[in-house]
Amino acid sequence: MELALLKDLTCRISTPSYVFDMDIFRERVDLVKNAFGKNTGICFSIKANPFLLENLPESFDKIEVCSPGELTICEKTGVDMSKVIFSGVNKTKADVERAMDDGVGVFTIESYLHLELINDSAIKRGINVPVLIRLTAGSQFGMDEADVLHIIDHRQEYKE
Repeated sequence: MELALLKDLTCRISTPSYVFDMDIFRERVDLVKNAFGKNTGICFSIKANPFLLENLPESFDKIEVCSPGELTICEKTGVDMSKVIFSGVNKTKADVERAMDDGVGVFTIESYLHLELINDSAIKRGINVPVLIRLTAGSQFGMDEADVLHIIDHRQEYKE
């Protein structure tokens, strides 16, 4: 964006405000993707900037959604739901079933309870859903290494 145009915008827009140059945004996303290789996936978390969804660069492979409100934003903007990773804690049965009905591509598992909720909802719908198990870094989020390994070792017990 030209500096003169930016100065003009800042004079007409009250503060605080943010101006995003989508060309530079696309260039930076492509730079990251190229630096790590074409087989590297890039995920955009809509938490901070959901208004960018309508103009996301094609280089983003996935979109992280952490709440029912963020899922609603995706529905309203026509996001390809197969690109959505529905993550985070404190999901209700209704939240998980809604995401499945929307065709969300991947779910994260934060606990055994969360795993059962996702598995039961998938069985009820007669579908398989890809999952990612969140390993904790010592916080309240995710599961410890022993629990993750237990789930992996017993994965045949869950619906395929």
